[in-house]
Amino acid sequence: MVNQTELLSGIKRVEFAIGTPSSDPSWRSGLSRAVEQLRAAFSAHVDDTEGPDGHYAGLLEHAPRLARGVNDLVDEHRAVLAAFNALEDTMEQVSPDRVRRQTAHVLTKVWRHRQRGADLIYEAYVVDIGGERSEEHTSELQSHHD
Repeated sequence: MVNQTELLSGIKRVEFAIGTPSSDPSWRSGLSRAVEQLRAAFSAHVDDTEGPDGHYAGLLEHAPRLARGVNDLVDEHRAVLAAFNALEDTMEQVSPDRVRRQTAHVLTKVWRHRQRGADLIYEAYVVDIGGERSEEHTSELQSHHD
């Protein structure tokens, strides 16, 4: 099971690699490795969340009203993975500036997906239908976020 720490570590590695001067001979290979690690963490996240035993199934069991939001997150998985594919396909062929822009685009997609997922989990476990906080599910919320 992947946790949010692995995704955050992957994001930080990619951010560091982007910031390395592109004149460094190992810049492209270092960035490529960091992107591969983030992609692996994101793919593990997809595996952990989708399917009948995934986190999203538990979320829907607890809060079926959030089915549209869960479907949107699943669709985002495909979009983020497509962005990784596009980046990996051009990493060695385009200018450093373009690689940085494409990498920033992937990072933005991953960050937005993480935030939407956190918002949905919050809505499922902390906010009841009337909009009041429900403290009884705080520990369950934490377990889904980690």
